Amino acid sequence: MRRYAVIALLLLSRAAIAQDEQRTPSADELAFARLPQDVQVMLSALPPREALQKYDYARQNLVALGNPNPSPERLRVQLEAVLAPRYTAVQGFSAGSTSFPPLSPLVPAISFEYR
Repeated sequence: MRRYAVIALLLLSRAAIAQDEQRTPSADELAFARLPQDVQVMLSALPPREALQKYDYARQNLVALGNPNPSPERLRVQLEAVLAPRYTAVQGFSAGSTSFPPLSPLVPAISFEYR
């Protein structure tokens, strides 16, 4: 009786191994595999879908900061900020002096007096 149980377990384990070998990767897994190797290492603790979302979020933050084509180093820094935020997910950066139109000369300057 034990002999049949052992044979059945061996056949079931062999069938499970064969199914794992035949499994095709998902679209998220394929997209994750196309990321640079160092980025894959940074995101390896996350499931593929969540890792891609974090990567896209980091890219969107750089686009919002006026950097649509960031260097790989800049993207890694931003991805680190997204993965381990200090206070906010995005560090504060200025978009430059042209981000807001200048105030009208007709608007009086605000001054504060401390007494």
